[in-house]
Amino acid sequence: MPGRSRSPRRAVALLAACGLAAGALAACGGGSAGGPAVVTVLGSWTGDEQSGFLAMVRGFEHATGIQVDYTGTRDADAVLASDLKDGNPPDLAVLSRPGELRQDAADGTLVPIDAALDQARLARQYTPGWRSLMQAAGPSGARHYYAIIVKAALKSVIWYDPRQFPARDLSRLTSPGLTWDQLTGVARGLARGGVTPWCLGLEDSSDSGWPGTDWIEDIVLHRSGPKVYDQWVAGTLPWTSAPIRQAWQAFGRVASTRGLARGGPAAALVTSYAQAGQPLFTRPPGCYLDHEGSFITAFYAQDRLGGSRHAHPRPRTDFDFVPFPPLASAGKGTAEVAGDLLGMFRGTAAARKLISYLTTPAAQEAWIRRPGSGAISVNRLVPLADYPDPVSRELARNLLGAASVRFDASDSMPQIMENAFNNAVLEYLDDPGQLDVILGGLDQVRQAAYKP
Repeated sequence: MPGRSRSPRRAVALLAACGLAAGALAACGGGSAGGPAVVTVLGSWTGDEQSGFLAMVRGFEHATGIQVDYTGTRDADAVLASDLKDGNPPDLAVLSRPGELRQDAADGTLVPIDAALDQARLARQYTPGWRSLMQAAGPSGARHYYAIIVKAALKSVIWYDPRQFPARDLSRLTSPGLTWDQLTGVARGLARGGVTPWCLGLEDSSDSGWPGTDWIEDIVLHRSGPKVYDQWVAGTLPWTSAPIRQAWQAFGRVASTRGLARGGPAAALVTSYAQAGQPLFTRPPGCYLDHEGSFITAFYAQDRLGGSRHAHPRPRTDFDFVPFPPLASAGKGTAEVAGDLLGMFRGTAAARKLISYLTTPAAQEAWIRRPGSGAISVNRLVPLADYPDPVSRELARNLLGAASVRFDASDSMPQIMENAFNNAVLEYLDDPGQLDVILGGLDQVRQAAYKP
């Protein structure tokens, strides 16, 4: 199966060739006489994530005889934009942002998938909040299902190494009802003892800065609650307002206070988010706490334990987590999440069948059972016992058991607002004294980004 993945250039070439004639188009999308049907899928999943998706669709291919032709590239957005411009999109494509889903649905670029879904089954297996995330308003304003959630991630997570975390602080960190004040007290105590508490990395190619937005989003949600968070995402709450300013300042106290973040702001700006947590596993550790989404376990599993060539960190033994703590009562029981949405750009019969299959427990289990995948299913019928280790089970339990779940704020904002937010985080760490100017600039972007 992995050998079937194509490079972006070959994928675009094939899709372009498919558009040359109606017969060829049928062969590429819905099948043709004498040949198997094929569903083309474009996504950002590569490496282990690509293997996870291919494991999901293997049962579908065996059961239906339909071939799933997947293209995985980190430049999926650019490839999709080029395909759409040329009039030759894939049948299905991964959308990482709800904002992108809403825009494509309103523009008529996406095809509604209501007919592909068993509504009664969907209601039994997915909560109203998750079903709402799969819906958007179309060109007429009517709401339809335009995507499914293939997998999710819990972002309100703080990681540590239980074997190396100082014993005097471990009981405080893991005590039930951990609060923000207790967490920051543990961090300050570590710093006073001469060890750096926080790992921090904000670099991610052209999207650098987003790990810092995760910090700020978690603080807004866990201090001010879902209502304020929703107003901020919707563009009705100014960036200069007290709840948002206070969240930036709280993040700044972690990232910019001398001795709290490994290497200080300068190091955070050039350290990859994927590598920021590696010092958890050195001996002695280079840092003790890492704020990352559940997807980071796939990177932890690839690290070297204590510099060993052979030993890799193991869940619960070498890495475990505590939920991001509330800063005030309004933030109790909340969780920030992310997810990969799969939308339909060409409404073929084969694509509709695949969409329907991917919502089922059988498909979802194929990915989440893979050790170290970091993937979480939001299908309520997927048993916790199917997760491969106690940490992944606890992550799923926390995500599904949260009283109030909110999607990543920046991913839910208009693209121009998200880009400005990412860049503003980098500017803030470079010069925290410019916060007023930075927030004022974000408000100017907000006024343009949310125009009707």
